[in-house]
Amino acid sequence: MASDFPVFTKTFHTTTYAAIDPTNATLSAKDKVILITGGGRGIGKAIALSFATAGAKAVVILGRTQSTLEEATKDITAAAKAHGHDTTIRFYAVDICADSAVSTAFREVSEEFGSVDVVINNAGDLFLGTITECNIAEYWHSFEINVKGTLHCMQALLRNSTPERTSTFINVSTIGITMNGYPGWSAYGASKIAAFKMAKGMVAEVGGKVRVFSINPGRVATEMARKAGIPTFDDAELPGGFCVWLAATAEADFLQGRLVSCNWDVNELLGMREKIVGKDLLTMKLTGLDI
Repeated sequence: MASDFPVFTKTFHTTTYAAIDPTNATLSAKDKVILITGGGRGIGKAIALSFATAGAKAVVILGRTQSTLEEATKDITAAAKAHGHDTTIRFYAVDICADSAVSTAFREVSEEFGSVDVVINNAGDLFLGTITECNIAEYWHSFEINVKGTLHCMQALLRNSTPERTSTFINVSTIGITMNGYPGWSAYGASKIAAFKMAKGMVAEVGGKVRVFSINPGRVATEMARKAGIPTFDDAELPGGFCVWLAATAEADFLQGRLVSCNWDVNELLGMREKIVGKDLLTMKLTGLDI
């Protein structure tokens, strides 16, 4: 299954494992307030379930469809209770492209719980169409969600951060941004590259105040994957556990501004710190230039 997928660590995971298991006490999300965009289904919902399992103080999901968010809230509440946690679950039906709606959600969460500790920037759009024949409005919609929506969340987090607490921003990216272009994929690839560079810029601008990561969630069976016809082999719990691990692990800070796949073994990644930092690996640059 990993034969056609970029592999960086010797071990390639397709499901959760001990080091990222959200029931692991060392990964406890106690006292943390988690906000997840696109949290009503798919990968976003799986991440919400993992943080509820890890005992977060509150899990807040954002999405566009009220009924989907209501059903997800029931499942996330049940997951928290099943593991003995009294996690508060909230949802907001918002359009991630609407700055005022996003700002209101972040502000209300911060006012109710005192902080926004972890943001999972998961909401995304996949438009498939060639540059020659595409509808420009549909093409540009990918940038509205993947770029503008990301910026809204970044600014909202910064406005609601507190000096006493270091927040974490996890950008759900894709390993596809590292690959050569494919016909019909330019809107998705270009907008996701932009979001990745924004995350890297955020590290440079507010590093120390906010921890910023970009992850490839793996090939999880989602509506987006079905639409693209992508073969899937990863459990949704894999990115869920990986995000819990990132949020809880200060030793992972050297991975900020880089792209890491949830398939890669976290213990091996930690063991490769000197190599990754020394050679500036897992980032994007122009090959052939020593910059």
